[in-house]
Amino acid sequence: MIYLKVLTKRNHLIISLIFLLFSIQATANDSSDLYEISNELMCPVCQGQTVAESNSKLAISMRDVIKQKITEGKSKKEILNYFTEIYGDNILATPPVKGLNILLYFVPILFLIISIFYWLKKVKR
Repeated sequence: MIYLKVLTKRNHLIISLIFLLFSIQATANDSSDLYEISNELMCPVCQGQTVAESNSKLAISMRDVIKQKITEGKSKKEILNYFTEIYGDNILATPPVKGLNILLYFVPILFLIISIFYWLKKVKR
């Protein structure tokens, strides 16, 4: 009988430790998700800073909204879409590949290819 009481106390302790470890890991995942998402959003107030880097009041409130949406179970894409609907595509740190933004991705590559062909032609002479 005493053995069963010790065993159940030990089981409660083990189960409590397991739950504690899972909650610590969930908190670590939430904080890394918070940083990852806030690093992909530009601060509307500060020039050249992401929401993760900025300490302005707006950036702090945006991080709070991101944290709240993560706890609600929203995905990264849903959170980014939420801020894009409010602030437009300018809020994103990396511009989306659509419209005139396509030029941002393809013009440097095209310029590199043309310059390589130019220098190869010049070297052959």
